[in-house]
Amino acid sequence: MTSALNHEALNSLDMQVLAVQRTEAGRWWNFRQVISPFSRLWLILGGRAVVRHHGRQFDLRPGQMHLVPAFTVHDCSCSNRFNHYHLHFATRLPAGIDLFSLLDCQCQLPAPQGALAWFKRLEGIYPNRKLPCYDPSREEYKQFPVSAQMSGTQADAISAFESRGVLHLLLAPFLRSARNHEGVHARVTRQFMAVQEYIHTKMARKITLGDLAKVVALHPTYFSDQFKNTVGVRPLDYLARRRIERAQYLLLTSQDSIKEIANAVGFPDPAHFSRIFTKLCQSSPTEYRARHSV
Repeated sequence: MTSALNHEALNSLDMQVLAVQRTEAGRWWNFRQVISPFSRLWLILGGRAVVRHHGRQFDLRPGQMHLVPAFTVHDCSCSNRFNHYHLHFATRLPAGIDLFSLLDCQCQLPAPQGALAWFKRLEGIYPNRKLPCYDPSREEYKQFPVSAQMSGTQADAISAFESRGVLHLLLAPFLRSARNHEGVHARVTRQFMAVQEYIHTKMARKITLGDLAKVVALHPTYFSDQFKNTVGVRPLDYLARRRIERAQYLLLTSQDSIKEIANAVGFPDPAHFSRIFTKLCQSSPTEYRARHSV
């Protein structure tokens, strides 16, 4: 079985810092059902807070780091004060999947020596990458991941190079505790990476079972059976899920209309898109965007 932590996978990561800053939170730091298309990493410096996800409650105390992977629904609260650095970042594989969606790892660990200096260095590299506000339900918060884009200059390239090195140091303790996650994406990525990459790059187009089978040079029926045996779902069902998950990302990080998003993920008929989205997400695209508001 191929590991998500192999040399090729780690070297191919697209790593990006979206926001980093130190915050003294109070009782206002109390949010429910937060879900974001990026990961969070907190370094706790003082005070106390609580975060809940994956069916567990974590007490955030000084000297710890806490990771909330992308698309993890979580609640967080502070009863008095909470002094911390927070980092919002993305770690995407070439196929468009976030690395941490392929892994199970410890979410809370003792902060390694040097962690505070590393957070300060990221803040020095990106002094203007601050959250526009702290409330995930507000419009300016929803838009900040989209606006954190590099201009392509030499200085930006050097900054990105250095920030990736710092991210490596901060994330390495979590990766040391990681093991392969046995979810659908993990199995597809390990066994059918070429198919995953094809879906990611051609998602807006019409894709047939024959197209997917051709990627791995297999007969469509045999490919479908092999895929089902390995992954647990048929290829076209998996394709639909990937399209809807991409739509979730666009709903949370863009102002595109439902019709535009439907076209972008391969559903030329918006009504059909809404039916599939509602079936898989238990809410319509419009309701999903309004409810999660990240």
